[in-house]
Amino acid sequence: MIVVDTCIIVHLFNATDLTFQAQHLLELDSDWRVPTTWREEYANVLAKLYRKNLCNAQDVLHLYQQTCKDLQNREHKVDTKDALECALEYQISAYDAHFVTLALAFDTKLITEDTEVLKKCPKTAISMRKFFE
Repeated sequence: MIVVDTCIIVHLFNATDLTFQAQHLLELDSDWRVPTTWREEYANVLAKLYRKNLCNAQDVLHLYQQTCKDLQNREHKVDTKDALECALEYQISAYDAHFVTLALAFDTKLITEDTEVLKKCPKTAISMRKFFE
């Protein structure tokens, strides 16, 4: 079991330069966990893609619905107070702290490509490349 952040979800469900690695990650460990807050972050990424004319509205809505369906049984509620305490301790965003808090609760790793989280939470967060080693 691993916790993945929104960055990894974006790479898995959208064509990016890291899609292959995200697919390989899923093959190696298919037991992904996410905090429920991933939905808001993912919707924000999709909205940015739309604003940059990289996706049309219909595709964005379909992709959001399909991704939510695929991850619905992997979601866990994280107490916002706990996440805020984590954010203050590690000096990361409250959104990122939800993922770190969930990984700590499950005593597992958070897989991310977020350089700030990797730097500030080295005992919990690792990159896909490090996971593959």
